[in-house]
Amino acid sequence: MTVTYSLEVLSSWCTGVEPAWAELKTCYAGRAEFAGRIALMHPSAFPPSRAQTDWFDRRSGAT
Repeated sequence: MTVTYSLEVLSSWCTGVEPAWAELKTCYAGRAEFAGRIALMHPSAFPPSRAQTDWFDRRSGAT
């Protein structure tokens, strides 16, 4: 089995998954392969305003 981590470099939410990703790699070492790739969100998936972006960042603990 391969587990792939798709990182959207512009999303603050992706940084919140790092501890879980590290734990998965430790827990399933030798039983699963782990890969990473850069994701590219479609521009329409981003928040439409700076205020909404700030809200998402606060909610995710990024700020």
